[in-house]
Amino acid sequence: MKKRGRKKGISPVIATTLLIAIVVIIALILFLWFRNILGDYGEKFGKNVELVCEDVVLGASCSGNWIYISNDGNVPVFKVNLKLEEQGKYSLVELNDVLVSENAWPETGLTQGQVYSGQLDLSGYNNPEITVIPILMGVSSEGGKKSYPCEERHGYTIY
Repeated sequence: MKKRGRKKGISPVIATTLLIAIVVIIALILFLWFRNILGDYGEKFGKNVELVCEDVVLGASCSGNWIYISNDGNVPVFKVNLKLEEQGKYSLVELNDVLVSENAWPETGLTQGQVYSGQLDLSGYNNPEITVIPILMGVSSEGGKKSYPCEERHGYTIY
């Protein structure tokens, strides 16, 4: 007479619990992945910030080491980035990072019709082409205020 051995394995309850846990983890990973792809869109004037960037109208010029920026449109500009390009290389910096200290960008930004002038410290650069790229303040999808840099195509290039 043969002895019946106990079957070894996991119980159906544990197997079901493990399957549910795996499905939940995969769903969470997919959710976070899609959330990062879509990004945190912000709003300004009830529109997506990226669409408001198209309405920004900046004027800019340089004279020696001085930069002059005017807001010729009706969209307030919170800050600006500068793309400094020379000999096929470029760097993207915030304006305050290359200003002589006593000429800081206004904390409130530039509203319609305002003009800013400041002295640049461009040591390390040899007459770069400068593109002024606006940064807007909007309301994030989570509800708080957040700054949103516009794309380079919305900038103003100084030759």
